[in-house]
Amino acid sequence: MKKYIFLTAAIICSYFTVAQIDRSVQPAPGPAPEINLGDPFTFSLKNGLKVLVVENHKLPRASASLVIDNPPITEGDKKGTEALLSSMLGKGSKTISKDDFYEEVDYLGANVSISTNNASARSLKKYFPRVLELMADATLNPNFLQEELDKERDIIIKGLESEEKDVSAAARRVEDFITYGYDHSYGEFLTKEDLAKITLEDVQNAYNTYFNPNNAYLVVVGDVNVDDVKKQVTSLFKKWKKGQVPANTLPTPKAPETTHINFVEMPNAVQSEVAVVNLVDLKMSDPDYFNALIANRILGGGAQARLFLNLREDKGYTYGSYSSLRNNKYTKAKFRASASVRNAVTDSSVVELLKEVDRIRKELVTDEELEQAKAKYAGSFVLALENPATIARYALNIKTQNLPEDFYKTYLQKINAVTKEDVLEAAKKHFTIDNMRVFVTGKGSDVLTNLEKVTFNDKPLAVNYFDKYGAEIERPEYELKIPDGVTLKTVIDGYLNAIGGKENAENVKAVTKVYKAEMQGMVLEINEEITDNEETMAEVKMMGNVMQKKYISKEGGYSEAQGQKVDLTEEELNDVKDELFIFPELYFDETVELVGVSYVNEAPAYEVKISENKSLFYDMNTFYKVKSMIKAEMQGQEVTTETFFSDYKKNEGESILFPHTQTVNAGGQEIPFTIDSITVVNKK
Repeated sequence: MKKYIFLTAAIICSYFTVAQIDRSVQPAPGPAPEINLGDPFTFSLKNGLKVLVVENHKLPRASASLVIDNPPITEGDKKGTEALLSSMLGKGSKTISKDDFYEEVDYLGANVSISTNNASARSLKKYFPRVLELMADATLNPNFLQEELDKERDIIIKGLESEEKDVSAAARRVEDFITYGYDHSYGEFLTKEDLAKITLEDVQNAYNTYFNPNNAYLVVVGDVNVDDVKKQVTSLFKKWKKGQVPANTLPTPKAPETTHINFVEMPNAVQSEVAVVNLVDLKMSDPDYFNALIANRILGGGAQARLFLNLREDKGYTYGSYSSLRNNKYTKAKFRASASVRNAVTDSSVVELLKEVDRIRKELVTDEELEQAKAKYAGSFVLALENPATIARYALNIKTQNLPEDFYKTYLQKINAVTKEDVLEAAKKHFTIDNMRVFVTGKGSDVLTNLEKVTFNDKPLAVNYFDKYGAEIERPEYELKIPDGVTLKTVIDGYLNAIGGKENAENVKAVTKVYKAEMQGMVLEINEEITDNEETMAEVKMMGNVMQKKYISKEGGYSEAQGQKVDLTEEELNDVKDELFIFPELYFDETVELVGVSYVNEAPAYEVKISENKSLFYDMNTFYKVKSMIKAEMQGQEVTTETFFSDYKKNEGESILFPHTQTVNAGGQEIPFTIDSITVVNKK
């Protein structure tokens, strides 16, 4: 009976306790737990190499990371040396050929990577001693060969050539150049002319200068034994000789006196790259480091942040808008808020980016924003601890960033301690709204008129003009006019004559083309067939499989993908009516107009409007068709797809020239297709 009474009393007591809890009030969070990371075992070799070992026996795997903590170096007249050195490392050694090196690494199921300032290796535990040996050998005994230098130089040059029309690449190149200056490591950029000057001796000298053990850290993580690692590392790296650590001679970049706009002209841009940037002095050891992290997270750290909610969710200007805040122990870093936006809203996007930066500097963030930001950081931090390499990276940061030993053990406590007032002060300090550079890279003929009218905080923003390599230029002129006497017939006759003559064009009965392009390591193939019977068919293949098919005739058409067939609407058929003909220029009717002149790849071209959503462009000098532009609506936003035509030539024995390269630009991504084969059937 007594037991029953005690139980009843406990239930009643529990009832009244629960009844007194106010469910409308969120319970106060408990104290952040102290993270027990464990300390890595450390030792140093006589040559100065510092080694950190983290034992983790959960999985039978191990990894090694070699980091050389060099300051950024300005290469000057030797630009490209570091890029070539990085690309030549990790390709065998003086004791093992490149092919044998690759074959053995693959056979062991391992990964070995080496570049200018670091090297890494990972594998199963049982193979790790050999994999570490391969990494050490390739790192310390590189076999620099002239043929490899020439090959890697060509690869880098092709990469630079592919970036010639890349709007994003131009935007970042000019942004860094103007922000830091050309005499700063972060402001330098590489050209083909720079690469041509670099010799094998330059590469060898760079290796001897920058690869020094006395400024290096080797981190070994995984299912290893400390004693075994120490023995092997000592054996492999003890002969690595000390060198002189390169001096840090970077100039100090300066902020502008006032906020202004730097416009970079890219006539081929289908959208604008917009960024607001300022320099910051921020190190991980700074007392307001965590405050600054939270401020940036709330402003532009993801889909819940202010920039994303404003420019995407509210305004619909872009697919995403974000910000980043960097730290750097050697030089000033950057705060950057950015978005890729439609041309029509470029000026409005500049204003909204600045407005959000200004707002977080003037107003306290909300409790909800603060808690969400803290939760995101806490979740990411805890999740990262599941990876053994994280422990090693944290230990390395403590050594290289001058951090207190408990920096990561008290990480969550520091995050939780950030207040709204801390966020406000950090934003005021690191987001300097009155000394910002606004960068806009895009098509000036579409955006400049409105961009030059932008005001912020009741002040007009001055606009400076640059080319895609950062050279200051005069304001581009876009008011190109159709010359007197030039008509649609003039343009079309010029085009037909340029490709081989109207009579030869009319004699073509059918054309079959096979285009190929490489995307993410896979070959994309387009088979296109068109006849003089107003009928065309195109198939898109990847890895030999048909991914998409399109058929158009004068009776109708359809598009087929993933087994689903969709008939084209009357409006869609009207937009592609020119695709029914081998040479649509032979059949242009009164609905086609010559509407003006604009730049295509920096050359003036006549614009011929086919329909409300499609235009064709013909070079004013050669009359070749150089571009098609199609506008469509996708997910409530207008999307422009441009196709550029170049490399006109004809098959042996034929009379008509066809473009053998078609570069498709959709959503800012360029995909160059080249004709693999072309078959022309003539009527007679």
